[in-house]
Amino acid sequence: MPGELTDTIGYVGLLLGAGLSVAIFSYLLGDNPLYRVALYLFIGALVGYSFGIVIRDVFYQMVFVPLLQNPLVVVIPVVLGLLLMFKGFPKYAYIGNFSMAFLVGVGAAVALAGVLLGTLVSQVNATGQALAPAVWTSLPLGFLDGVLIVVGTLSTLMVFHFAAPQPQQVGGFWRPVVRVIQGIGRIFLTVALGVAFGGALTAAISIFIGRTQAVIDVVQALLSR
Repeated sequence: MPGELTDTIGYVGLLLGAGLSVAIFSYLLGDNPLYRVALYLFIGALVGYSFGIVIRDVFYQMVFVPLLQNPLVVVIPVVLGLLLMFKGFPKYAYIGNFSMAFLVGVGAAVALAGVLLGTLVSQVNATGQALAPAVWTSLPLGFLDGVLIVVGTLSTLMVFHFAAPQPQQVGGFWRPVVRVIQGIGRIFLTVALGVAFGGALTAAISIFIGRTQAVIDVVQALLSR
């Protein structure tokens, strides 16, 4: 009996998945009620799942449990959260500005630290090490790879070059050099964006093939019964 129930639930799940896939694909014919039903189901399931995660991981594990163990630990977060709820009432929305200011300040500090330590410093370090002879052995093309890394990094940065007007005697030599370097940087940017777009397109096509194959499998299962 449990095995039959499991098989039935799995079979119903396959049918629902195939039906929703067909409903989403119907958008190719234009906006229609079938597509809207599938979209509303997706949004409703997403909101319900997110609400459950908030209740379990935030209210219970991060507020209720620490509140029973050490109430002083969660006093400030709870107060900031309660103040933030006033943003839902236009008349008292200004009260929530305290929490918003705290969130924006912390978010900006974390983002800035992440950019400096996680991106800028590591990128400068990797670029500086690209021409080190000890690193050439780990690169497929050796010295050429190091040169490409350094040239690509510097020329790409020069694409976003904004500077004050230079004196005529200096600017007459500087501007053509900058234009050439920016042209090289645009080539690197074009290749990088093309690869990123190709990866995104490949992922989308893979998902499309997977859902189409799921619909085909359900149809074959129905015909074989």
